[in-house]
Amino acid sequence: MTKEQKKATRKALRQYAEGPVRAAWAEVIEEVLRYYEAAEPLCADLLRLRYLEGKPEEKVVPALYICRSTYYRKELEVLSTVAVEAARRGLL
Repeated sequence: MTKEQKKATRKALRQYAEGPVRAAWAEVIEEVLRYYEAAEPLCADLLRLRYLEGKPEEKVVPALYICRSTYYRKELEVLSTVAVEAARRGLL
């Protein structure tokens, strides 16, 4: 995932509730959350806390009881999964 793709995905996650593609982004988020709730609950929690609830990294790391390197690795995993699903649906 390039820096530009990561930036675009983060921006889209923060603004998914706005604009004409709101329902499509909501479907992407729900699909990714369902997947991660079954496969990797830590990623589901990170997505929920960081992007849906908008908590800063400084609060997410201790809330999940993880170190920063784990946070960055899991965040990249989440962003990549969201980007792939959004691209599949033509949103990115």
